[in-house]
Amino acid sequence: MKKSNLVLHYGRRSLPLPAGFFPRVDLLMAKHQQLPPSEDGHIGSRLARPAGALPLSRLARRGDRVAIAISDITRYSATERILPFLLRETDAACIPRDRVTLFVARGTHRAMTEPEVREAVGPEIDSGVLVEQSDPDEDLVTLGTTSRGTEVHVSRRLMEHDRIVLTGTISFHYFAGFGGGRKALVPGCAGRETARQTHFLIFRTDGPGKHPMARPGILAGNPVHEDIVEAVSMASPTFLVNTLLTPGKRLFDLVAGHWQKAHEEGCARYAKHFRVQVAKRYPLVIASAGGFPKDINLIQSHKALDNAFLATERGGVLILLAECPDGFGSPHFFPWFRHQDPDAMELELRANYQIYGQTAHAVLTKTRACHVILVSTLPAENVEAMGMSTAATLTEAIRTAKAILGELPVPLVIPDAGYVLPDPAG
Repeated sequence: MKKSNLVLHYGRRSLPLPAGFFPRVDLLMAKHQQLPPSEDGHIGSRLARPAGALPLSRLARRGDRVAIAISDITRYSATERILPFLLRETDAACIPRDRVTLFVARGTHRAMTEPEVREAVGPEIDSGVLVEQSDPDEDLVTLGTTSRGTEVHVSRRLMEHDRIVLTGTISFHYFAGFGGGRKALVPGCAGRETARQTHFLIFRTDGPGKHPMARPGILAGNPVHEDIVEAVSMASPTFLVNTLLTPGKRLFDLVAGHWQKAHEEGCARYAKHFRVQVAKRYPLVIASAGGFPKDINLIQSHKALDNAFLATERGGVLILLAECPDGFGSPHFFPWFRHQDPDAMELELRANYQIYGQTAHAVLTKTRACHVILVSTLPAENVEAMGMSTAATLTEAIRTAKAILGELPVPLVIPDAGYVLPDPAG
């Protein structure tokens, strides 16, 4: 199909696919998401009839202290749209607003600035609720040890509340299967060591390499997911609300209820829209991470790289648009590229595991299997150290791809690679 008017998101901007290079392109997009006739009505209906649980207003009691874990800046979850409905539930339980705390579940990410917190929370931030941010290194309480040996440390302040409500948004996660659900608590409100131990389960125990079930779209048999579920069960969350969003950040569905049952239902619904079959792998793939905040930093953008890689031929070219205004996303990421061999990096990771070292390993594995051209604001020398080519513009990236391939084949274009999971036929 001709797509000279196709635009790809890059940060907070949209870039057109340059005209004149391709007679046609193949386009990979999510299946249609039908918006509810009334967003407010849909949210209210889901909260009134939750899955596997009573409504929150009947689970909470007068005098309870309620903690609501919310997403940080790295993932937009429509928090400001669902909070008014959650607070109506706590109001109905006769719980004063000053006994409700919004916990920014930042995991091992940086702390949010005050303007960022206000933007994430929305108008309800001025309604009398309290706001705190989790800290992976301070004031933790130990809940126990999972059957896989993970020591479960979570925020003491969170656990001082009588009721814990998990919020977030459901999406694919490149080794935990799906985001959302249990991840609001672990790693969201967990200690750094707990996050490290759950993430380490990406590696198989019977030999080198990644565990075959630690991959996107898989929950059953996924050791990372199962360990996190076991850890979260020790905290006994009271309720969950997770949004399902379009790539344009519109709410098309929502799940509420039991923290595990409702999340699993939401994952199944999400996969129906965003797992998309492709007939083949392509020698040239052009992908956008989906814009801000999907491309806020390289660590977050890797999730789109991971998805797009599934549709790329071995030895082919993958162009990724990811602005990365926050750089790499952690000071513990880039130093791992002192290793230029994935096997050597894995050996050190197994001996001295770091969460973002694992992300570096995932990046290096891909850049050794195909040619990755990154359009970003990262310094060229750093991009090249990760095994990628750098390009200042999409036009420059396409010209580089032509130099590598000798000619420009029909490309697969993925405008929202941070959302869409390609399912290749072979």
